[in-house]
Amino acid sequence: MILVTIERLNERVRATRGPQFRLPRRFEVASFANFVIDPAFPEQRDAISRIRQLIEAPEPGASRLPWRKKPPALDYRGVYLDGPPGIGKTHLLAAAFHLADEPKLFATFDEFSAAAGTLGMDRLRQLLGSQRLVCIDEVDLRDPGNIMLLTSLVRAMLAGRPRILATANADPTVMDAGHGFAGAFQRELGEIATAFEVLGIGGVDWRESGAAAERHLPVRGDDERVVRFRVDELRRFLAATHPMYDAAWLDEVDRIQLDRLEPMGDTDEALRFVRFIDRVYDRDVALGVERLSLSIDDLLRALRDDARFRLHFVRCRSRLSELLAADLAATEHVPGTAAG
Repeated sequence: MILVTIERLNERVRATRGPQFRLPRRFEVASFANFVIDPAFPEQRDAISRIRQLIEAPEPGASRLPWRKKPPALDYRGVYLDGPPGIGKTHLLAAAFHLADEPKLFATFDEFSAAAGTLGMDRLRQLLGSQRLVCIDEVDLRDPGNIMLLTSLVRAMLAGRPRILATANADPTVMDAGHGFAGAFQRELGEIATAFEVLGIGGVDWRESGAAAERHLPVRGDDERVVRFRVDELRRFLAATHPMYDAAWLDEVDRIQLDRLEPMGDTDEALRFVRFIDRVYDRDVALGVERLSLSIDDLLRALRDDARFRLHFVRCRSRLSELLAADLAATEHVPGTAAG
């Protein structure tokens, strides 16, 4: 084991320049071939077909050799996937990302939001407009500021050449026949939404199906890089670290070990913790807690009963149930019963 200090992480953050838009390490080998389609949800197969068509279609105006069969022209520039957490939407985005030609870009909507405040909107729009493919994971349309940001970025991309893939997490407790945010996307983006195939897909959270416990984690052995946080140290570190640099400092560690977890004191603190769990999960960093004396629901109670943050709560609970599976089993705590 190699101990990594908190100061080392701060040094990495200070040395980092610009956004760290990278494919999450967890999905480095994701492909359409290793996506397990649930036969109970045939829309998953349809989503793969639509995404593949988007990636394989020629760019507008691209010249082709006359003797080669030309793929049919598409009447959409993007695919928007809407469904509950844990059914493989990010896996599908990553599979498409692997197939696409450079230049291409993959980020969560939260990372784009963070970059907009540091790069500036003009530079961010130019960056996105110059890509061939842009993947946007975890779009959140519950905030008017998010809607304005997404509208501006999509306009810039439609004015350029990129194809666009996006996902949103629908709340499984309020989904309408599998369509959670699909209607919201079309309503809030108006005419822009007509450039997208908007697909509502259902499925079962694979973490709650028991598959998470069987997931094979890499054996890191004696060279595993571990950082230890007291819960108060973690709170200060997250409050002081700009989210644009999360990927950079997480690349310095293989495991994060916490002394304990406590209920989040307020909404801002809870949302920072949700962001932390999202990035830990994406980067395939292990998470351990020495003393876990509360349920995940209690940990996130600042968000649990607030409709504005229901999706953050559901997604975080689902991911924590995998990250802390061993600790939860040891303390006989079970996460909430709703899908996450």
